[in-house]
Amino acid sequence: MNSYESLVIETNRIMDLWKNSRGFAPVDTADKLEKAMLDLHFEITKSLGIWIKKGLSMTKGELVLARVNIGAVVESWLKFFYCIYYHDYIESYKEKGNDYNIISKKGKMTQPEKLSFEELKNFSIGKLWEDKSDTLKWIEKVQHQRNSIHYFYPKDIGTQQEFLNDVEELYKFVCDIEDRLPPIEDFYFEDY
Repeated sequence: MNSYESLVIETNRIMDLWKNSRGFAPVDTADKLEKAMLDLHFEITKSLGIWIKKGLSMTKGELVLARVNIGAVVESWLKFFYCIYYHDYIESYKEKGNDYNIISKKGKMTQPEKLSFEELKNFSIGKLWEDKSDTLKWIEKVQHQRNSIHYFYPKDIGTQQEFLNDVEELYKFVCDIEDRLPPIEDFYFEDY
């Protein structure tokens, strides 16, 4: 089984499990996950297969769309992660406030599912990766290349092979996120 197939299977399993989290997850986490489009998260992950199948024969236009696809998957995983750890997210907000730039123009905390890719990336420094780490460099590259959809002037979107390599990195990224998810058994002993 290749990384893409494993990524699709794991994404389906994780999204399926957490979309039915009421009863084992905190109420506000379950509320967020029930509203989230976890089925679409899975479908967007699965659609990476379109670009993988085209492989090295992708046109530049297809490569731009492939970059948008992988960027959407990364952003969605980050939102998913912070919805699961919603209580910790709130505590970070209380501790650091606007140091994380998660306060809306109205002075309220921005909910994790409404954070931009940039805000998610910055908020994750010190939590999911360290500043100047290889992971952060990869996330920034994914973000930059995803923004290539605004293509009026030339942007570095990389090559078809680099995209395929990034799918391999995406699988590692998702495995890292998965390793950081709380074991469901932990929730059964909490009183929510």
